[in-house]
Amino acid sequence: MPDSLPEDYTLLSAHSWADIDLSAVQHNFRRARELAPASRTCAVVKANAYGHGAPRIATALQEVMRPDDLFAVVTLREALSLRQYIADRPILLMRGPLDANEMATVLQQGFYWVLHSDWQLGLLQQAWQKGLRPAGGKLHVWLKTNTGMSRLGMPMPEVPTIWQQIRDLDAGAELVLMSHLACADDMEESLTPRQLQNFKTLAQDLGLTDGHHCTLAASAGILNWPQTHFGIVRPGIMLYGASPMIGREGPDEGLQPVMNLKSRLIAVNQVKAGDTVGYGATFTAPQDMQIGVIGIGYGDGYPRHAPTGTPVVIHARDQAWDATLAGRVSMDMLTVDLTGIPALAGDEVLLWGQAWGASLPADRIARLCHTIAYELFCQITARVEYRYR
Repeated sequence: MPDSLPEDYTLLSAHSWADIDLSAVQHNFRRARELAPASRTCAVVKANAYGHGAPRIATALQEVMRPDDLFAVVTLREALSLRQYIADRPILLMRGPLDANEMATVLQQGFYWVLHSDWQLGLLQQAWQKGLRPAGGKLHVWLKTNTGMSRLGMPMPEVPTIWQQIRDLDAGAELVLMSHLACADDMEESLTPRQLQNFKTLAQDLGLTDGHHCTLAASAGILNWPQTHFGIVRPGIMLYGASPMIGREGPDEGLQPVMNLKSRLIAVNQVKAGDTVGYGATFTAPQDMQIGVIGIGYGDGYPRHAPTGTPVVIHARDQAWDATLAGRVSMDMLTVDLTGIPALAGDEVLLWGQAWGASLPADRIARLCHTIAYELFCQITARVEYRYR
């Protein structure tokens, strides 16, 4: 083994891994509660907790939840999987059941669910006619209405009728009025106040004057639109330490990164002025220089379109050093400019998150890649080892 490698380095060491900070996700949950103290909190752990690992994330969150808080996922498969780890707390299906079989399972399992289309009401009525009843004896339906996003949601004029039809099936049903904000990430956008007014008007028509059985705010609403909090808030991306707001990063919101994505240098090469680096020869060395090769690429989920100049942090000689990408990201590796950095093969690298006293928000990497932190987290592949702490 070359002398430049650390003594404790082994060929079995992971080339890329994610340190998942469970105390950070608890901190971020508390931050959501701090901003909406009077609301129940529905922690969104869909898409495998935004790529962080739903079982461990949900277990950690349950330790800091109040008795009336709950979890949300999108699909029935996600809900059934989560139920293995979260035995007693309510789980909401945000897309609701898709067919008669799913409706039967949702009722049998006692899941809460979102009704967003009239055909789902038909599934419920058919199940009721067959004698199916929800576990626990009470329906828990969140009736979603379209207040301006025009994605999922019942037209507002139809909601009172459907609300009553559910009541006709189960007079004791717990019903929640739900909608989703389209532009809450932009404080200058006028659609949010209009959606809020539409929602409030409908809530009043349904007699929900105290707002207790209403939910409108996800992360952006929680952070910047307190008038949208109502009785239930739904933190998602903020739980994982990223900001949903345009031009802002997680630390700006008092959030801590949960995923700290790392790899290591697998080679340090000398290149001469005029040499090109990587596929497409998109980087030309302006002078004789050192180029580091890091053992992570788009096959691990690092964004292929990260441009030259995208920052990373190198841990060399017990110090954190700022470095930048030089050349195109490959499937299995990426290359960085090591000018002025005394780095060796085997040194660790931070791709986003925080480590060694350095901070590199995922929001910053996402912005350079013309995407959002949500996508960065969700596209991490199975080649990356997860280490929970």
